[in-house]
Amino acid sequence: MQGNWLLRKGALSFTILNLLIAIAYAIGVRLSHEFATLPATVASVWFPSGMTLALVYLLGDRVILGIICGSTLALVPALLKMQPPISGFSLILILIACACGNVLQPVVANYLIKKFARHKDIFSHVSTVVLYIMAVVFAPTISALFGVTSLCITGLIPWTSYGLSWMTWWLASALPHLIFTPTILLWQNISYKDIQHKVGEIGLGLSLFLCVSWIAFVSGYPLAYFFLPILIWVVFRHGSFFASLLVSIVSLIAILATAKNHGLYIPNEPNASLLLLQSFMAVFSLTSLILSAVIDEKNAAQLSLKQAMENLESQVMERTMELQHSEYLLKQANLELEKLVNVDGLTQVGNRRCFDERMQIEWDRLCRDSQPLSLILFDIDYFKHYNDCYGHQMGDDCLTAIAQTVKHALARPADVIARYGGEEFVVILPNTNAKGAFMVAEKIRLEVTNLDIPHQKSDISDIVTISLGVASVLPNSMQEPAILIKQADIALYQAKQQGRNRSIVFLE
Repeated sequence: MQGNWLLRKGALSFTILNLLIAIAYAIGVRLSHEFATLPATVASVWFPSGMTLALVYLLGDRVILGIICGSTLALVPALLKMQPPISGFSLILILIACACGNVLQPVVANYLIKKFARHKDIFSHVSTVVLYIMAVVFAPTISALFGVTSLCITGLIPWTSYGLSWMTWWLASALPHLIFTPTILLWQNISYKDIQHKVGEIGLGLSLFLCVSWIAFVSGYPLAYFFLPILIWVVFRHGSFFASLLVSIVSLIAILATAKNHGLYIPNEPNASLLLLQSFMAVFSLTSLILSAVIDEKNAAQLSLKQAMENLESQVMERTMELQHSEYLLKQANLELEKLVNVDGLTQVGNRRCFDERMQIEWDRLCRDSQPLSLILFDIDYFKHYNDCYGHQMGDDCLTAIAQTVKHALARPADVIARYGGEEFVVILPNTNAKGAFMVAEKIRLEVTNLDIPHQKSDISDIVTISLGVASVLPNSMQEPAILIKQADIALYQAKQQGRNRSIVFLE
């Protein structure tokens, strides 16, 4: 049921469409005959050609029946009024020939355009505009061949006038393709919002065109060259549609004025007048089409370049962000690597490598500044006994606890604790003299004692204690850091000799 309803609806739409096309075609034929200048109604401009090509291009084969009906209905009254009356055979021959020619012309042009055009928007690229021009100039040769031949066969045109009649018919059919078809096809691309913003400017351009058209085609002054700068201005400012529209308006004015014996193209010979008019319209429309295509290509190239630059800028920003992220990850990785390289894995304080590097840096710096550098070297008393009694795991926990306690006991960021080896630790104290270093050493010793780590195997206490050796020098370039390390080691040895759990300052 629904399928039948859809079929009836489609058939009704098809009928209405072709009926409207037939009526429009007949009106176009009537208007074209108003400008006939040769015998047998060979018109200067065949208006239906511009309409039929646009319809076939937009709607396809559905409009063919309307073209046939319109062509037949429009020609029958004119042919029946001819004196002397023509025979039925001649009437049928002319109607069939004209119908075939009027259908084949837009169908062939449409096929050539869609077959070989590389761009969907045919009026925005020079290559497709040239293809369009070639197609619409070639296709009318078919209708001219069918039409003029049938008129010669039936005796309405003498064979001696075949060439001139064919040329006039061909030009009359080709010109609407160049003048009116682009306007119809470009209508769908206009932006009404842009029109609202440019109403005044568009009105000014139209007024200039109408003014120059009146001067040239009604008053007869030779000022047609004024159209060129106005056309260029319209193309640059408003695009291909308005340029094509103004070409159509100017062409209509030129046709009407010439048909009424006004304007530039009224010499003594009517045929020369017709050819001059057709050549003007052809050159004017070709200029508009090609110039519009050049401008559209330029604008499209600029837009493409802008988009490419925006994409490139976006890619650069993305790559920059990626690079920044990679740099951040690399920095974090370097920090982790530095930590692995310079931090003791057990106690999480500096290792021997860290101590050596930092010691050399501070030594060189304090050489330049002539400031003292102190060193504290300490180890855990009877740590071997502690390991034997409590095990290596407890020994590791003891080392870590003492290292972290000393680390938090240091007051300045420049002060550094590092594991020197085994149970030995070293503290670097830049810009610190012997007295200050001794005070730090005692603070460290007391902090470790306050941990109250049990040590049953110690010979001096029941908790873990440490012994500290303190040394301080004024660094100079004639000495090496090893001298300070040696002095601190001597002081540590003295602390052990004197009973352990104490701080001893090296004295020369």
